[in-house]
Amino acid sequence: MSRFLNPYFQLCITVVFITAGEIFLSSGASTVTPAMADWLGTASMGLSHVWFGIACLCVSAVTWGLVLKKMPLYLAFTLASVVHVTVPVASWLILDDRINSTRWVGIALVLSGIWIIARPTSAIEERS
Repeated sequence: MSRFLNPYFQLCITVVFITAGEIFLSSGASTVTPAMADWLGTASMGLSHVWFGIACLCVSAVTWGLVLKKMPLYLAFTLASVVHVTVPVASWLILDDRINSTRWVGIALVLSGIWIIARPTSAIEERS
């Protein structure tokens, strides 16, 4: 199997594109001034950051489909929950968002949950 078609690699690509898409969308939305804002949020549609974000989320939908062709949904969805870590950390690093202590505890819990779910699965794959 090609490394590119490996479902774990595709899952990593999915997470990267979701994270990038959310950062671009947030960046684009934050550049809209209150005077530009409308109730539908269409004022941000002319911004390149928003379109990059939309493109990233479209690519992530394609790679997610490739993941689901090879991996059970329960596992893929659990592993993809790492976006609950990557998005806040990326927004902290790139957008200078603040992460309070409660959020850090939540991030640690998400990582623990992923580890608990993924550990038995990796052991099964090593045996086969």
